[in-house]
Amino acid sequence: MARARLVPGPLSGRFPYSNCLLVEDGGFKVLVDTGCEPWAYGLEGVDALVFTHFHPDHIRGFHRVRAGRVLAPVGEEPYAGSLERLALRFAGEMWREWIDMARLAMDLQGVPEPSEYFRPGEDLCLRGVCLKTYPARGHLLTHTLLEAPGGVVHLVDIDLTGFGPWYGNPEASPELFLLDIRAAAGLEAGEYVSAHKDRVYTRGEALEALARFASRIVEQAEGVHRALAQLGRPGGPEDLAGRGVIYRRYLEGLEAVMGYFERMMIEKLLGLLGVWGCVSKTPRGFAAVDCGFGEIRDRVVGQILSQL
Repeated sequence: MARARLVPGPLSGRFPYSNCLLVEDGGFKVLVDTGCEPWAYGLEGVDALVFTHFHPDHIRGFHRVRAGRVLAPVGEEPYAGSLERLALRFAGEMWREWIDMARLAMDLQGVPEPSEYFRPGEDLCLRGVCLKTYPARGHLLTHTLLEAPGGVVHLVDIDLTGFGPWYGNPEASPELFLLDIRAAAGLEAGEYVSAHKDRVYTRGEALEALARFASRIVEQAEGVHRALAQLGRPGGPEDLAGRGVIYRRYLEGLEAVMGYFERMMIEKLLGLLGVWGCVSKTPRGFAAVDCGFGEIRDRVVGQILSQL
């Protein structure tokens, strides 16, 4: 009978590492992602290697793991084997700085070249080990959640960390992320794990953690709204970045790329604030409008906890 277990990464899976999931059926092994340094667990060779998406903390060390089959979500094909194309996807004009960051922080040696691709939303069966897959595109268009045998849901980068959702690449969307979190709350299982928390959650614990995680988007948006009001004039991402809205500080040597990510996240939050009626667009930028963040937070959290 197939069994799934969390394989914690260094630093308990905190970025720039990630946790992996191992599914075993007899001697048949399926490994999900490689950011946990699986060779430290004697997992240099597995029967199948499944990537949830191509963010560098999930593919780091891939070249050190041998696998009979390597699979990734449909949509990753254009980036397979090309670090430069992946960098352009994630960081645009900052692609060179992104490669420097990925090599410095994650020792990224390249990009996997899968032998097969699966479509998120379809069951993925590997010699009798079947994984249910679920698209969760708010983080990345190819980002995929998994449900493993034995009732284990892998939330991947709906990661339940205190930082909250990360949507700093051009494809990401905080609005979609909120929908993904609600959809994840609807996946009924006995256990829940994520890519960046070294613990296993019961259903009740997972729903409470998902509610807190979703509320972080509201808190981040409120922080952008507050910084905009303090600015005293209409403004945009360039005016608000570097004020501690997303990152308290930029790490030495990563200032340029972290600044890019923060501007990207602020831009997306300004769009979400517009949907909520909390900012108005003027010819000179965005202006803060009085807004009931408490009501927004209660609505967001209530939509998740109502599934308890």
